[in-house]
Amino acid sequence: MQNPAALPNLRRLLPSSPESTRERILDAAARTFSIEGIQGATTRQIAREASVNEVTLFRHFKSKEQLLGAVLERGLASEVALMNQHSSWKENLRQSMANYARHYYSHLEKKQGFARAFIAEGHALPKSMQTMIANVVRPVRERLIGILTDAQKAGVVREDVNVECALDAFKNTLYAGMLRQAAYLPRNYSTEAYIDTVVDIFVRGIESSKNSTSKS
Repeated sequence: MQNPAALPNLRRLLPSSPESTRERILDAAARTFSIEGIQGATTRQIAREASVNEVTLFRHFKSKEQLLGAVLERGLASEVALMNQHSSWKENLRQSMANYARHYYSHLEKKQGFARAFIAEGHALPKSMQTMIANVVRPVRERLIGILTDAQKAGVVREDVNVECALDAFKNTLYAGMLRQAAYLPRNYSTEAYIDTVVDIFVRGIESSKNSTSKS
């Protein structure tokens, strides 16, 4: 009978599929970008972290820029999945914004190093990399704007609200809260309380009086 303890060693000897190798490189890239920063991370470091050589890395991704784009796309996939699941905020604006806020904040917490690198290095990145990042993020942002615009057309959101501006303010407040949580100033409230407060402030600020009255 085969010794079960030997199985993990056998697995390590088996060749990886192209897809598993690609995912391993993406995992390694996300970790390296988080620790070293976007500009500081090198493909050599990422390859070493992924236990592959640079030739293999470049077989999957032609450049560090392309690799960064793939990391971003994978990170945004869960946000897209949430929007697929809750594609309308017209029925319950508060609950929809709360669901999104909790997901977004949790995602930022898990990728905190990466999120900090984006804030610190965004304006210093090469123009081509800034353009690539914008092209990856734009479709998700535009879809979110569309969801809130639909709620506005349905009379749930005030007509005079600049939806794009409101969404940026909403997400930026959550982003800032995540960045501040590990700072030197203590917080006398929980993360959940912070998210609930942000949602409450924004819903009260953008919800139409007609919609709030109908729920009273």
